[in-house]
Amino acid sequence: MEKKQDEVVDYYDTIAATYDDSRFGNSYGRFIDAEERRVMDRLIDVNAEELRLDMACGTGRLTNYATHGLDASDEMMKPAKERHPSVVFTQASAADTGFPDGMFDVVYSFHLLMHLPEATVGEIFKEACRILKPGGRFIMDIPSKKRRQLFHHKQESWHGGTQMTVSEVAQMAAEASLTVNRTFGILMLPVHRMPERMRKPLLKFDAWLANGWLKQYSSYIVCELVKH
Repeated sequence: MEKKQDEVVDYYDTIAATYDDSRFGNSYGRFIDAEERRVMDRLIDVNAEELRLDMACGTGRLTNYATHGLDASDEMMKPAKERHPSVVFTQASAADTGFPDGMFDVVYSFHLLMHLPEATVGEIFKEACRILKPGGRFIMDIPSKKRRQLFHHKQESWHGGTQMTVSEVAQMAAEASLTVNRTFGILMLPVHRMPERMRKPLLKFDAWLANGWLKQYSSYIVCELVKH
């Protein structure tokens, strides 16, 4: 089931006040957050003199890596503005940011593309490329289609409904003048089915598994795309 962008924004407007606690205030959410930060720490030097955009920054969970934040939901950005007073925030669609051509060195986006139709994802790839400098990087995540096919996943709503393989990401990237440079896996073990006391001790092991030869069967794939 596909959801229009304005309907997605309306949904997040309504849950903005409880989003952090409900999604990342538990041991499962903290597990995912830790793995994503492990990848971001490899990809981004926060001390580098460059402009970095957190596209669909939401409440600002990962905006500490950015100089600029963008989200279509003003309600979601309110906590982000409080958390990161030095960051420049803009309310706009990820598919039509309004930024000048070639403004950013890095654009990154987590937990956005999975909620949108593939045609819109393609538009966002092109917009990211447009606002990147030559050689700039677009870092994005997407649920792994290979994993979902392996476990016969049945999608029941638009939430997290879009899935792709790395090959499909590469094809869409090429259409936007982007090239896949590196990929990373997030969440290999079924952590949500494990007792809470086991989750944190398994973090390093899971990150190791998710970035081994079975990487494309991780729950999520993070791709670093480079502008031609």
